[in-house]
Amino acid sequence: MVFLGGTSQLDNNPKTYGEMMSDIDLGKHLEAIKSKMDSMSSNQVQKLVDRPKGVKSVGCKWVYKHKIVADGEVKTFKARFVAQ
Repeated sequence: MVFLGGTSQLDNNPKTYGEMMSDIDLGKHLEAIKSKMDSMSSNQVQKLVDRPKGVKSVGCKWVYKHKIVADGEVKTFKARFVAQ
C-alpha cells in the first residue's frame, strides 16, 4: 500500500484550458471533451438559446481529471463542464 500525502506528482490534472492545450495528452483530453459534449447532447442536458437583453449569463469552465490505476498509469481521461 502506498500513501501519497500533500501534492502528488500523479495529480497533474490541467487546471485551465490553456494548460490542457499544452498537455502531452492533448488528444485524449479532446476526446474526453467530445465524449462529454456528445453525452450532454444525446441526453438533452442543454439547449442553445439567445440571451435575453439585460440578462447576465452564468460563467462556465471545463474541469479535467485523470483516472490513475495503482501502478501509476493513466487509465481514463474525464472532462466535466461546470458553472462558475
